[in-house]
Amino acid sequence: MSSPREPTVRAVVVEGFFTRLGFGMVTFALPLYGLSIGMNVAEVGILAGARAVVEPVVKPLAGRFVDRYGIRRGYLGAVSIRLIGSLLLFSATTPAALFGVRFLQGAASAARDPASISLIARQSKLRLGRAFSATIGARDLGNVLAGVLAGGILAATGGSFQVLWAVVVALAVVPVVTVHRWVARDDVRPPAGGPVVVSVAEPDLASLAAPEGAPAPQEPPTPGAERHRLRLIGGLGLFAGLTAHMTHGLFQVYATEVGGLAPGQVGLIYSLSVVTLLATGPAFGWAADRFGTGPLIPVRGLANVLSSTLYLVAPSFAGILAARFVDDTGKAAFRPTWGTLMASVVRSPGPRRGRKVANVDALLSVGEALGPMLAGFLWNWRGVAAMFAVRAILGVATELFIGRRLRRLPEEAPAEEGTAARPSPAGSTGG
Repeated sequence: MSSPREPTVRAVVVEGFFTRLGFGMVTFALPLYGLSIGMNVAEVGILAGARAVVEPVVKPLAGRFVDRYGIRRGYLGAVSIRLIGSLLLFSATTPAALFGVRFLQGAASAARDPASISLIARQSKLRLGRAFSATIGARDLGNVLAGVLAGGILAATGGSFQVLWAVVVALAVVPVVTVHRWVARDDVRPPAGGPVVVSVAEPDLASLAAPEGAPAPQEPPTPGAERHRLRLIGGLGLFAGLTAHMTHGLFQVYATEVGGLAPGQVGLIYSLSVVTLLATGPAFGWAADRFGTGPLIPVRGLANVLSSTLYLVAPSFAGILAARFVDDTGKAAFRPTWGTLMASVVRSPGPRRGRKVANVDALLSVGEALGPMLAGFLWNWRGVAAMFAVRAILGVATELFIGRRLRRLPEEAPAEEGTAARPSPAGSTGG
């Protein structure tokens, strides 16, 4: 008989895939749609980052909602808001309306993340790092496939955004049905006439992470040490999100305006990106569990430098494809790393874990919001050379000032199944 926890993880995987598939299609098309209604490159950059502007504000509130009213309610509300935002795309024919839709999408993303993270941590009997790697991999795959589907639809319909929006709405229905049917109702019920009180801190999350027979965990870190580690993790998310989204938000514009590629060619590059994620994503996820996050932290920064160089010196189909491949390799390394680090936040001692996760994850959203804005400003001010140079410099600085310090701190290195989890330095090679 299968464990009731297994369908829960599958629900997060399915929801994450379809959510990112539909949302990725919007992200792919929105810069092109913005240009078609008269927006300039700087405005498109702001539009691309507008969704993420909302997330740092909403995520802490969503974490509190999850702690107080339950994971399922927060999760179901998030995917429902996403559906409403997709429907509003049909009437978003002005820049102001587009910004409104983008803000609503940001609120949905912010509400979704604390709920899904807490759900896996609370109910998964798998190692948390591996469970997070699976869900993040599904989201990344959906995001990349979105470019294939969106590019194909625009090419086949002669650039009809209305047809594209209809497909996005249909995809947004799937997460609502998935969460409603597969995610169990919260175990704790409100007393008669009283408020709901559901805390994600109730289960012993450390016991979920370690196999049977594992030795008792060591003494928890002091509050000061824990805060220091949380600040470093948040700083890593901030700058990783910023540098990644400097190209993510304006990739389509760069490929079409500078590289001279057609939408179908851009979609083909997205389709080839799937191969990168399928080939490297699981390997990086296994490495994060086996060796710890330390060896993977520098990969994102190195990918920033190399891909920025390729984007700048080879603005052709082959050059952009190679740069995208390097970029996706960095992403494949960072996503499981970030999931494992977030799992360590969920497994930290003390109450209000939903709030801790939301607060740290909000810094990733801040970076994702600032990335396209900074890129658009630099592009308009000094051209693409300045944009890619700043991106490379920030990638190196993140490694020098954050990555190295984070690797010096001890972390709970996930062990292979059947072995005991043990503390080890973040940069160790494990056992």
